[in-house]
Amino acid sequence: MSQEQDKIFFRNYLIVLGILAVMIIIFIIAARVIGMDDDAMAEKRAAEVSANTQPVGQVRKEGETEAEPEAAPAVASAATDAGPEDVGKRVFSGLCFSCHGTGLPGIPQFGDKAAWADRISKGKELLYEHALHGFTGTSGIAMPAKGGNPALSDDEVKAAVDYIVANSQ
Repeated sequence: MSQEQDKIFFRNYLIVLGILAVMIIIFIIAARVIGMDDDAMAEKRAAEVSANTQPVGQVRKEGETEAEPEAAPAVASAATDAGPEDVGKRVFSGLCFSCHGTGLPGIPQFGDKAAWADRISKGKELLYEHALHGFTGTSGIAMPAKGGNPALSDDEVKAAVDYIVANSQ
């Protein structure tokens, strides 16, 4: 009786394996028919990677003239349309706020009279110079030139400094 049971078990086992193999084949065929076009997906991924890896700057070799940044004309026209207070507020809100308005330690915060008092007492020209050309203070945290946006004009950076000083005295 045991050999008969073994035959039945192996027969049922083979039937289950056969059904599973047929189901796998059906699923593979269905996936290929229903699935997305691989070429279109590859193009879409390539476009996304290209958009996400755009360079943020350009290397300029010594002796080459500096090309005008592409965004500068749009920024400059916006600066001429608005008053100096509006330009300063716009630049501060769009760029300076990320460090001077978020509470980062070692960085003077917008409106903090005590933190700005010593800096303001040294004169606006020094503040302009630090904002335009970069500065590393006693905290060791470096402020990049023009806040890291070389497309800003000198007047826009100065307007942002004036806005911060006016609101921190």
